[in-house]
This record gives sequence, structure tokens and C-alpha cells, in this order.
Amino acid sequence: MESTIYLVRHGRPALPDYEMRFLGRTDLPLALEGKEQAIALKRLFEGIRLDRVFHSGLKRAAETACIIAGERNIPFSVVPEFQEIAFGDWEVRSMKEIMESDPEVFEARGRDFAGFRPPGGENFLDVQKRVWPAFTDLLDRWEGNLLIAAHAGVFKTIIFTLLDIPWQRLFSLRQDYCGVHVITRFDGRLTVRQLNWTPQMGGITP
Repeated sequence: MESTIYLVRHGRPALPDYEMRFLGRTDLPLALEGKEQAIALKRLFEGIRLDRVFHSGLKRAAETACIIAGERNIPFSVVPEFQEIAFGDWEVRSMKEIMESDPEVFEARGRDFAGFRPPGGENFLDVQKRVWPAFTDLLDRWEGNLLIAAHAGVFKTIIFTLLDIPWQRLFSLRQDYCGVHVITRFDGRLTVRQLNWTPQMGGITP
């Protein structure tokens, strides 16, 4: 039997501005805009059966999941392994700030996305070691249509691992706030059906 896994990035968090920032484990709630983005997704998911919902436990992901599920009696589970990549000393600092204060270190990150760790943080190989086993374990344990509300780094890890995409192509996959990756599961095989779907694109694939 075919089923679907929906990977839903959280809505916009309560950041101080629209700068590109390294937001990892800092536990911010959704901004008003983020709540509106999640509400837009809720409307489109109302016609889709969801058998179970998972989220990372961070506020922005938990709130997004709760808004989408609405009043439906869907079982929820927290998967801490789906928390965002930890940026250590770079947390909530802007890319512009890091580029200006430490350009050599920032360039080193660009040369090796997989292996580079900011001070006190993780790299994408670290994330892969916790996210991919948690994802496959989840699929082994649960059938039906599943929704996972988590983070850009987590979902890029899943998609890149599934499609065997090199980490140096990190920015080849766009991941908007409340963007949805749709994966179908049939006879134990996973197929990527849609990437970074958003409400502006019309109806989601059921």
C-alpha cells in the first residue's frame, strides 16, 4: 500500500529582522507571519489524511505541527533527533556579521559544508548521523501518512541522503518557511514526489 511522508519546515520564527541568520537550537516561537504561514498550510492539509504527526520539540516546529493538525485527533510524537543543526557560537548571528568579522572561517565553511563546524556547533555529517537513523527508524515503526515538522538542515539531510546529493550542492535545494517536501512510500521504497511545495503553488499532492 502506498503512503506519503510530508516534511514540513516550520513557519517563520520570531527573529529580530529579515537578515539571513544562523538559527539552530535557539528555541524561538513562531512570529505572527510564521503562524499565518502555518494556517495557510492547515487549510490545504484539511483534505489530506494524516495518521501521525512528529516534530522536533523546538517551539517553532511544535507550533507549526499543532496549527496544521488543528482540532483533528492525530497522535503526536516528539523526535529530538530532528532538532536543527547546532551553530554553537554562531547562533542567531547574521551571515553578514560572520563574513565581516571572520571572513577566512566563513570561506572555510563554503569549501567544506559537510565537514565544517562553527565553534561549539555541528557539521552536516554530525546531523546526518542522528537524523537519518531516526528517520528510517520512524518509517520502520509507523505506517500510513506521516507529517514531520522540523527544520531546513534536517530536511536537507534527509533529501540529500535519499538522493545521494553531494553536500557541496547544499544551496541547490531551496527550503522556504512552511515549504513541504513530499515523499511517497511503496513496498519499502521511497520516492521524492515534490520539493519545497508552498501554498502559493496551489493544491498539494495528497
